[in-house]
Amino acid sequence: MKFYCLFILLFTVFPVFSQVTTPSKINASDLDYRKDGDNYLLVIKRGQPLIASLTAFMEKEKLPGASISGIGAVQNVEVAYYDLNEKKYKYKKFEPSMEVLSLSGNLGYFENKPIVHAHIALGGSDFNVHGGHVKEAEVSLILEIFITPTTKPITREWNKDLPELRTMTTVREQ
Repeated sequence: MKFYCLFILLFTVFPVFSQVTTPSKINASDLDYRKDGDNYLLVIKRGQPLIASLTAFMEKEKLPGASISGIGAVQNVEVAYYDLNEKKYKYKKFEPSMEVLSLSGNLGYFENKPIVHAHIALGGSDFNVHGGHVKEAEVSLILEIFITPTTKPITREWNKDLPELRTMTTVREQ
């Protein structure tokens, strides 16, 4: 009887826990990048998380902000679209490996912590294109990202009129 209960526990309860998604964590020491003049080239390898890797990069380099662009391939991509009528994000996950036709966005800070604001266009095996705001993605082959630092900080704050949005803080120079 004890063996039967253990069997049930192992094969019914534990698989549920393994399906719970947790935020991806990666250390800066796991990253492969180089500086090229004032810019950087970050190569994210198979199995590494996109957003968590960019966050780790910002934590290590402490740039004031940066623009990013990239190409490669990802899988298990979760993208979002902000619905203006409902004033909230709608999410969709694409599990198969897809080509990154375009990755663009910026790196900055929200409440003094690095934040990635990235949009992605994905090409599937059916040659259809999907895209949106990237929540997270796992690199399926390789992802090459060019990072161009800004000279002034990029900061974000909660948007007072549109919940869930963190919009760029603007500061006029005197």
